[in-house]
Amino acid sequence: MVVKDFNPLEDDECIAFSDWLKANNIPHAHIANESRSSSKSAMIRGAKLKRMGQSRGVWDYEVFIPIKGITGRVDCYEMVKIEMKRRKGGTISPEQKTWGKIYELSGINCKICKGADEAIAFVNKYLKKDDFDIY
Repeated sequence: MVVKDFNPLEDDECIAFSDWLKANNIPHAHIANESRSSSKSAMIRGAKLKRMGQSRGVWDYEVFIPIKGITGRVDCYEMVKIEMKRRKGGTISPEQKTWGKIYELSGINCKICKGADEAIAFVNKYLKKDDFDIY
């Protein structure tokens, strides 16, 4: 039975995407830029992170696409940036739009993805570009 209005939380989409990246040995990092708690310890930690350079709107994922050289071994990586949203809904903040423009002007391929499936398809597009076989 298919649930018609199935719309996982963004956190669940991120976990599914990260699990897929790990299963395929694709180097990646999630940028923990969320701050949802108003507890005193969370506020202190948030203030410290800002002083350390945390920036509002930085996208969720840095994914490093392996690029094979003529020997068939990985010689370098191409970074792509992904901002994860829920399959339905989710809004892009002005700061996220600004970072998206910065990524584009820096020559970094980036995409706002509605769900893990869209993020996986985006990464697969780059993996197939260089005929990189994931294991």
